[in-house]
Amino acid sequence: MSTKVKVLFGACSQAIGTVIAAIADTPNKALTPKQINDLGLYGNALQATGNGLLADTNAFGSLNQIGNAVQATGNTIIVGALAFPLEENLEQNLIIKGNLIQAVGGSVSFNEDLKEEVSIAALYAVSGDFLQVVGNGIQAYAAIADFIVDDDEEFVNAVGSWIQATGAVLAALSVSKSYISVTEEPSDDSLISKG
Repeated sequence: MSTKVKVLFGACSQAIGTVIAAIADTPNKALTPKQINDLGLYGNALQATGNGLLADTNAFGSLNQIGNAVQATGNTIIVGALAFPLEENLEQNLIIKGNLIQAVGGSVSFNEDLKEEVSIAALYAVSGDFLQVVGNGIQAYAAIADFIVDDDEEFVNAVGSWIQATGAVLAALSVSKSYISVTEEPSDDSLISKG
């Protein structure tokens, strides 16, 4: 698989995964609890796969590689929380930690995005990573609020999840825009693979 294909596939996998996870996080009486859990599991697995592929395409030791690897770790923690039969408090704690770890990874990538030359692709990347950090932070807050008070945390979590999904779609658009404007395949050092 060429680097270009890997970057595009990784960015699209991450975006699709965040949308699937957002659907799972949206209160919906039409879905059973098992269907909701499965959607969250598959969505986070796709995100982890996408972030892992993106990390693999970044220059070794770059902030983007670190950010994408950290995000993949956060998604993997959430996958574990949803895949294994755990006590509810432990599952909720793992989901909080997974979202916070994703937010840290997104912050690292966001910091690297600020160094890019000004372009539409860079604007999408900065906006996308920023929204993902905000979305993950809101989701972590909602999970923490669930311990304290049983009120509107489902709605808050859904809002955070859709903000993250919007950011992932913008990041995927950034990758596709950067390749549309480039006539030859970029080197590993110049890849704009966001997460």
